[in-house]
Amino acid sequence: MVVAARSAAAEAGAQALAAGGSAVDAAVATGFALCVVDQANCGIGGYGGFLTYLPPQGRAVCVDFNTWVPDRFDVAGFRLPGDDSQLVDGGRSVAPPMVVPGLLAAHERFGRLPLGDVLRPALRLAREGFPVGRDLARALREHWERTGGGTPEFARIFHSHGAPLEEGGTLVQPELASVLEEIGERGADALRSGPLVEAICGATAADGGLLAPEDFLLDSVSIAPAGRVTFGPATVCGAPRETSGAGVLFDALAAVDPDRLRANRDRGYIAELARALRGAWDARTAEARVALDARHTTTMAAADADGGLVALTFTQGSLYFGSGVVPPGTGIVLNAGANLFATAPDGPLAMTNMSPVVVDRGDGVRYALGATGGPRIPGLLLTAVVDVVHYRSTLADAIAAPHLSVRALDGTLEAEPELLDVAGGGSPIGIGEFGPASGITRTVEGCEAAVDPRFGSGVATV
Repeated sequence: MVVAARSAAAEAGAQALAAGGSAVDAAVATGFALCVVDQANCGIGGYGGFLTYLPPQGRAVCVDFNTWVPDRFDVAGFRLPGDDSQLVDGGRSVAPPMVVPGLLAAHERFGRLPLGDVLRPALRLAREGFPVGRDLARALREHWERTGGGTPEFARIFHSHGAPLEEGGTLVQPELASVLEEIGERGADALRSGPLVEAICGATAADGGLLAPEDFLLDSVSIAPAGRVTFGPATVCGAPRETSGAGVLFDALAAVDPDRLRANRDRGYIAELARALRGAWDARTAEARVALDARHTTTMAAADADGGLVALTFTQGSLYFGSGVVPPGTGIVLNAGANLFATAPDGPLAMTNMSPVVVDRGDGVRYALGATGGPRIPGLLLTAVVDVVHYRSTLADAIAAPHLSVRALDGTLEAEPELLDVAGGGSPIGIGEFGPASGITRTVEGCEAAVDPRFGSGVATV
């Protein structure tokens, strides 16, 4: 089974599974397809991001392909706690793209299929085109209204008739297809040196950016045992604490007192989870490492026939279509990852809230789970984990239930209105202020998809 934000991308992963691929093959196929059909939220020019993999046997691992801070970037311009206004778009906001190295590293270590087979669905979607859905049409309209149409290269691809592509229109991306072909031929080297790197550096430099060819030679992808925390009988595994939302999620889970939870979604439940989240965010802000935004993100999950589970999350940054910069002739929309660079005691870090996790409940039930929504990701995941472990809810019910979070800097409870009525106060959040969560439940009987009914999504099975 594959669950993703777009049906075409989920189908790409299902094709990999049908060909005998692993959950990682499916995740990589889905990830590259998302880079074609969901460039508002992710892309070849985007950044990680983490892929958490629970193999059929053994402990979970995490492929960490988070972006990084080149030495020449001016630390004085980085975001400080409470300030998310800098480096949100344009050439200066572009951080080293890490999606291609990250996905290919995961495939090389854990994949079974030839790379060409894994890339084929994404290549077809780029070359032949696909129908624009509601979410992409909305993102294009928002980008048009914010930028007046965007850069000439962006407009040539996405606003070719003098207006944003509408729902039901067809988006064909031949330059992006050529890029995918080069990745198929050269692998990660396609984004280490050569014409693509020169085009990216040239486009960012022309808009005040600081990327240089040598930045693309550093292989900062790491594959290591996943971070982990226990909650009751369950083990939750995910991304490194220091640079991801897992730092907040894990601390909050460790702080939850099950004796205070009482009934699901009652006042005691809300108060206890808010208390745990406040403490976790306080620890993060004390380190000056708060990632306040980056809501335009994608997440997916995959399960293979052998018992493997994957949760994968990556992004473009704080705005739809990231920086909005498109190097001519590439079709690649570049990220706005420098907005997540933050000062820290040990030097600047690229901070994110992304935190795809796998959960072993301890009774033969396992989950792959991820969420989008910037600083609300830890809260969305916290409620889901507590619900499936403590209350034995289905993952689908946990994701569909009203969401809550707390503001990182002042601890204010944020929740959908029906929870605020129960809690007796707080700040309301609507669908535009958080993103979809999704995942897969695996039992001895098989797999079950869980998607957020507030959003569109794709589920594909084999």
